Amino acid sequence: MADDSSFLSDDLIRQLISVGEVDLLVGIPSHNNAENIVHTVEAVEESFQSAFPRQRVVIIDVDMGSNDGTPEAFLKPVTRKGASARGLTSLRTEHRVVARCENAAPATALRTIVATADLLRARACAVISAATSNLTPEWVGNLLQPLYRQDFDLVTPLYSRQRFEGLLARILLYPMTRSVFGKRIREIHSTEFGFSGRLATNCTNLDLWHEPAIQDLPQTSLTLTAITSDYRCCQSFLGPKLRPSAGHAPDIVTAVRQAVGALFWSIDANESYWMGRLGSEAVTTFGPDHEFTDETIPVNLDRTFELFRSGVEELSPILKTIMAADTYAEIQKLASLDERNLCFDNALWAKTLYDFAASYHHSLLNRDHLVQALVPLYRGKIYSFFLQHAASSSAEIEADSENLCLEFERQKSDFSERWKLRSEVTT
Repeated sequence: MADDSSFLSDDLIRQLISVGEVDLLVGIPSHNNAENIVHTVEAVEESFQSAFPRQRVVIIDVDMGSNDGTPEAFLKPVTRKGASARGLTSLRTEHRVVARCENAAPATALRTIVATADLLRARACAVISAATSNLTPEWVGNLLQPLYRQDFDLVTPLYSRQRFEGLLARILLYPMTRSVFGKRIREIHSTEFGFSGRLATNCTNLDLWHEPAIQDLPQTSLTLTAITSDYRCCQSFLGPKLRPSAGHAPDIVTAVRQAVGALFWSIDANESYWMGRLGSEAVTTFGPDHEFTDETIPVNLDRTFELFRSGVEELSPILKTIMAADTYAEIQKLASLDERNLCFDNALWAKTLYDFAASYHHSLLNRDHLVQALVPLYRGKIYSFFLQHAASSSAEIEADSENLCLEFERQKSDFSERWKLRSEVTT
């Protein structure tokens, strides 16, 4: 068993002793976010004042080695422009705590928040990214209310997206987690989410915090832990999610490596839960379960296609090992087509991802290398998605997304059979 209290610093423990037990906790992982963290704290405190005036509350900044004064900015008194104008006041003391975790991975930051929530016996907790520039008090309330007032254990966010935004979640993470784990939760790796004190206590006793695959996106594992442990899960609509600045946005290789690596590891670790389960069920959703905007984002389609084609050629020996022979043959055929004719259909995409997940399970090669080999194929699927939906309406795109999910569910039985049988390594 993991003893989460033992890794907390003496300084943090002293701060927590002075806080005492709380009802609500908001954790803010940070790294060089001095310019934005004041806005984040303002939004959190205004949410506390307007929605939770009688509750005992604490905000914890888990700083991962900032050198721009982020912790100091976090601790500065907040000038409540909107709150004071409306006469909002709190009947409880609001505490702010700083946990300094130099050069720590995001998993350590989340573990610190979870352990703190457990020690302070918090009933409801939310994690907010310090890089979120358009955070509002309503976001915080929408994450905490279902936990505190309606006894849910996990709240994942829903966002308003541009039609071609959030594709990693829409065409990869959501359909696969929905089919494998059987819950229709759209965002499993967001930087904003909420969890109950019960779930925090459970997670303090799990030996997963040092797993290499989840160090960058530990929230994926926390979400899937909630699902596989039969905690009450829901989704809450927050609103538009602004694209992060270049300094905060990972490149496509890093994004796939982190997100898919965490997902594949969680699938492997929870085999006993999902094996034999078919279909999926909806979870309680507060607000719309999706929303598209008319905003457009620029995409270099020519480069995306070329990286798909060259990647398939360069990684041919590896892909041949990872995928079933018929799947690999179809991928090769796609890579030989003219760019105007590329159609990476839903059935082939589902087979491809299931082949990769099964090969990950069987450890046919280094797992990190395996996940990175998926990147050019993901580029091909993105390119095909743009071609197919260049003139599609939002309703048509959502219908295609649902069809993709249903295709994953149809192929779940075949995936389970391949999972059970170790594939022969082709040399």
